[in-house]
Order: sequence, then structure tokens, then C-alpha cells
Amino acid sequence: MPRWMVKALAVTPGLVISTVVTSMVGATLPPLAGAILFVGGLAVGVLLGAGAGESAAARVLLASRPARAEELNMLAGALTVLCRAQLGPPLIRLRVRPGEHAVAAGGFGRRTVVVSAGLLDAVERGHLSQDQAAAVIAHAAALARGGWVRNDPVIGFWSLPWQIIAAVAQVVASVGQRLPLTSLVWRLRGIVIAIAVVQSVQLRQFWLAATIAGIGIVSYAMPALERRWRQILLDSGDVAVREAGLAPPLAAFLRRCPRTPSRQARLRTLEGSTQVLRPLGVVR
Repeated sequence: MPRWMVKALAVTPGLVISTVVTSMVGATLPPLAGAILFVGGLAVGVLLGAGAGESAAARVLLASRPARAEELNMLAGALTVLCRAQLGPPLIRLRVRPGEHAVAAGGFGRRTVVVSAGLLDAVERGHLSQDQAAAVIAHAAALARGGWVRNDPVIGFWSLPWQIIAAVAQVVASVGQRLPLTSLVWRLRGIVIAIAVVQSVQLRQFWLAATIAGIGIVSYAMPALERRWRQILLDSGDVAVREAGLAPPLAAFLRRCPRTPSRQARLRTLEGSTQVLRPLGVVR
């Protein structure tokens, strides 16, 4: 399945639900407020899709801020390595997510890479070397420069209602897990959905039957497609890191993380790489 199709299938349910929720909310507002909601939302979506407002979207959607001068100085060695691999500034813009303690970096849009406060803290304390920091950032930068996350700003903006609903559902689910038989009922939801569909068909409520069936299909397919898309991003980033000659430091970083089958597979791929760093060149 092409990569664009995997991503489309993974994000479409959230976009559709967000559109429906926004339409329902807009219909209850006064005409002027509803018009502002719809026209303003479309205008922002078009601008984000065209590449404008990427920094503002990263600030709002990812709770990030621009990297400060002292933080860039702290990452000077890593940024030098990234520029050598043509994955550093000015081709990318670094932002920081203050509340995230894990060592992580993520691409966003066309040129933005958001690093965690945990990555900066690890570099400052000497727990993460400059070349390992460069490898982690390079993985994210390659996805941004390669167009893999190009439309994430507009997707994140448009799916805000779905994200709010999903966050509330996650809280409810975490509480529900403490109740007896809740997990069993969720695992057997297919049977419940099938019964509801059959009953709706018998009552000739075909639209209701189709809606219930669609919800059931999405509940199974969406998590699988999201996992598949995340795996595609990991693999594509790893390929770019290998091509940049940063596979050894990324493998060294991953060896410090908890061992899982997927991480072991990544390590085998990265440790088998013999790619060398690209020579220094002009960054355009």
C-alpha cells in the first residue's frame, strides 16, 4: 500500500469526525459566529496547507517555543554534524517542547523540528553525546525535509475536535479499566456491534446499521493504520540517518533504551550500515 494511502486512511476518520463536530457546533451558534467559525477555519486551513504559519501551528498544537541562543550553543556540536549532513539550520528550524522529559525529536511541517526539554537536559548533563543528539534530531529533520510530515500542521489543526474527544475518551477509558469486565467488553465489541447492526437491519434502519458498522470498522482499523504509519516513519527516518552517516550514533542511543522486538530490528538495520558522513558543503 502506498505511503500516502496509509496516512490518508489513518487520519481520515479523525478529520471526518472533526468536520461533523464542527458543523454541529456551528449550527447551534448565532449566524455571524457560525460564519466566522467556518470561514475562519477554512482560511486557517488553506494557509497552513500552503506552508504559512508553521511556527504558530507548532506553538499551539505542540506547545513548543523557538530554541534559545544558549540552547543552540549547547547543541553546537550536534548542529555542526547536522549541517554537514545537510539536515541542520537554516534548512530546519529548531523548537523546544518544555514539558517533555523523554529524549525525543519530531518533524513538523516543512522545516520545523521540535526537540524535547529532556534531550537538551541529557546533552547538558553529558548523558547524551553531541553525535547521538545529532542522530536523534537528524531522524526528525529528514522526515520534515523529505515531505513525510508536510501536511501535519493542517491535519493537526483540522482534527483538533477529534483530539479533544480522544483525550476525554482516554481519561474515561483509564477510569473504566478499573471496573470489572470493562476490558473484556471492549475486546468483544465486535460481537456487540454485529448484534446492533443485525437489529438495525431488521428494523429497516439501514443508515443506522451502516453507521454502527462504520464505527466498528474504524475502531479496529484506525489503531492498526496509525501503528503502520508510525512504523513507516521510523523506517524512513532510519534510512535517511544511514544515508547521512549517522547510523552508529543512533544505534548507540537506541541500545540505551528498553529492548523490544521492533527496536532490536532497528538496531540490526542500523548496525549493519557502513555509510560515512557526507563532506562539508554549502547549505542552501
